[in-house]
Amino acid sequence: MHEHENNTAGDDEERPQESEQRPAPRPGSQAEQDAIFAALVAQFDDPVDLNRPDWPEIENLRARTTIAPSVTPAAPGPRDWDAAEDPDEGHYIPPEPPPLPTGDTTAKFAWIAVLGGPALLLFDALVWGEVSGWPAWVGLTAFLGGFTTLVARMKDRDPDEPHDPHGGAVV
Repeated sequence: MHEHENNTAGDDEERPQESEQRPAPRPGSQAEQDAIFAALVAQFDDPVDLNRPDWPEIENLRARTTIAPSVTPAAPGPRDWDAAEDPDEGHYIPPEPPPLPTGDTTAKFAWIAVLGGPALLLFDALVWGEVSGWPAWVGLTAFLGGFTTLVARMKDRDPDEPHDPHGGAVV
């Protein structure tokens, strides 16, 4: 404990007084970066003398325009190349779609009945204002018959799939 008290007393002597200036921050330190940023912010609204820039002459645009063009051609650099023009570039041509599956006659008539039955009922309601008589009977019967046919012809599985002896349940 005595050492700690002694160190504390010694530390007070070694600490710089507030009136003394602090040493300059280390190059590349956060304190130096903060000081540079504060100086830039302070100079933000200062007027700029465009006749006397504070940057190297090579970066002065006015100096570049007065330079005479060189007579000898410069050697080609890594950025001196032209891309080959591809006439098909940017144009996506999709592949031909596979042909639509050909349905059998029963499935075609079932779809016509499923879609045509409600269409007949809608037409009857819009033209005559009511759904009654033989159009109502034909539309309802066609829809129910087509729907029943399509549901009855549904397959449980794809014929190309191999038969699963466990029925899909594996524990």
